[in-house]
Amino acid sequence: MVGMTRPDYTLTVNCPDQKGIIAAVTQIIAAGGGNILNLSQHTAVDVNIFLLKADFSVDETFAQAAFETTFQEVAERFQMDWRLHDKAARPRVAILVSKTSHCLYELLLKHQDGELECDFPVIIANHSDLAAVATQFHIPFFQVDPAKGKAAYEADVQKILEDWKIDTVVLARYMQILSPDFTRRWAYQVINIHHGFLPAFMGAKPYHQAWHRGVKIIGATAHFANENLDQGPIISQDTIQVPDTCSIAEFVQMGKDVERKVLFEALKSFLNRQVFVYGGRTFLLP
Repeated sequence: MVGMTRPDYTLTVNCPDQKGIIAAVTQIIAAGGGNILNLSQHTAVDVNIFLLKADFSVDETFAQAAFETTFQEVAERFQMDWRLHDKAARPRVAILVSKTSHCLYELLLKHQDGELECDFPVIIANHSDLAAVATQFHIPFFQVDPAKGKAAYEADVQKILEDWKIDTVVLARYMQILSPDFTRRWAYQVINIHHGFLPAFMGAKPYHQAWHRGVKIIGATAHFANENLDQGPIISQDTIQVPDTCSIAEFVQMGKDVERKVLFEALKSFLNRQVFVYGGRTFLLP
């Protein structure tokens, strides 16, 4: 059985909508020795923004530096914000956790099965409870101490991230509020899972809030963390129906499956370069 051709590069573009963009992009890819395997585009008519994602393979004539130089000329003409992503360069993702393991296990098992195209070089925690999980998957584990003060412990986290050359951070039920300075430094590179269907039930104990409001559905939301608690651009969401006879404890238990699914989907979309951010909201292209 012959395997499918896999892309060597992904090109992402956003710019003001105008005529000729797709033709210009595809011509440069073809001229540079590329073969487009997937092309997704969308015009957000409400804000007049054009978004494009192109996955392409290359032949021996392809030269990345020459492609980037040529493309920059077109990018300036169309006022493009663009990135060329080499698929061989696997993103290095740090996972931050506290005490609960379900989201951590989900990411590690999906990664083990080859469903996440990244590396997990390190796990960072503010408690020691999940050290055994890190050992099980042969991943270095570091514990930081929030009791020493936010500035000091975030400096410890930052040093670990720098030492391990981390590109992206995932908060897999990491029960600490990050400072505005930290989230600005890692803008659109920190993915958080919130155990509530945002924008409803922000902050602490969203399942308790939901139960006391008598909701008929509960959900989870994966979003980029920013300086405003639980208000960053949303990447993925899902819900399940809950009977009125459920207790808060049952809400928590049922919600874990949604949290696992939503966080995995968000990270996978991010790694696949499907997530575009404009004006404080996200657009996902296939």
